[in-house]
Amino acid sequence: MRFSGGASTVSPILFTIPGLAWEVSAYGFFVALALVSGWVLAIRLATREGLPADRLGGSYVLAVAFGLVGARAVWLLQHPTAFEGWISLLALRSGELSAGAGVAFALAITLLQCRRVGVPAMAWLDVLAPAVALAVALEGFGALLSGAGYGAYAPEARFALRFPEGSPAYLAHRRELSQLLPRTASSSLPVYPTQLVAVLGGLLAGGLWWWQRARRRFVGQHAIGVALVLVAVRSFVEEPMRADRAPAVVGPASRGQLAALCVVAVLAVVLRTRLRAVAKSTAVTATRGGRARR
Repeated sequence: MRFSGGASTVSPILFTIPGLAWEVSAYGFFVALALVSGWVLAIRLATREGLPADRLGGSYVLAVAFGLVGARAVWLLQHPTAFEGWISLLALRSGELSAGAGVAFALAITLLQCRRVGVPAMAWLDVLAPAVALAVALEGFGALLSGAGYGAYAPEARFALRFPEGSPAYLAHRRELSQLLPRTASSSLPVYPTQLVAVLGGLLAGGLWWWQRARRRFVGQHAIGVALVLVAVRSFVEEPMRADRAPAVVGPASRGQLAALCVVAVLAVVLRTRLRAVAKSTAVTATRGGRARR
């Protein structure tokens, strides 16, 4: 992978374990790293917030498991020719997961588990927010190294990427854009840097959490803020640049983008309403306190 003139370094295999000849995929490694680091961060923050980390740790693992399998199952329903038996549910590959379905499954399990262990759902979601942001950034970096989730052909893009021979982008361009790709080409045509957008989106969401962690006005503010950033970046910045973007149904917008627009609007209204309610309550309390002192 390179911007221009640099060496190509993308590879689906990150390294091979010496003596065992086990190949570790770049995408699989960074997804595993994302899940483990997210768990560690969530447990540490839960302990700091006075939540029962011992019970919530298991809830995290359960939600992740259901989310991944659910995301894979919905993708297979949309692409039935890829189904090769029930083991297909465990073949977790970049670009072959339904992100929206995965989030929905994970959120449903999280809410059920919070009710079971007696923990306020929004308090736990606040704790999970930075863990999710970190996981998104790491997953995007894994996709970048493996060449998965690449962008659409972008001959004029200033920060376009080129992937080496044998990468998913190169193979797709050789098959679909052969008239533009010389036979002697050792790299793909330039494509939008969608994986970098995903990484930056995760970092931006994490930065927002860091900035507002000492400024939280109500329980749930972290979760709403991080969700707003992640949904907006994924749906309205990354999605239009992806090679596998969904077809438009209303103007330039796909069904997923229309759904994301509704989600962003609802979250923005909830955030604004809660902040105004907190500000009003604070003003009333301050007024009563002033009267009491007089």
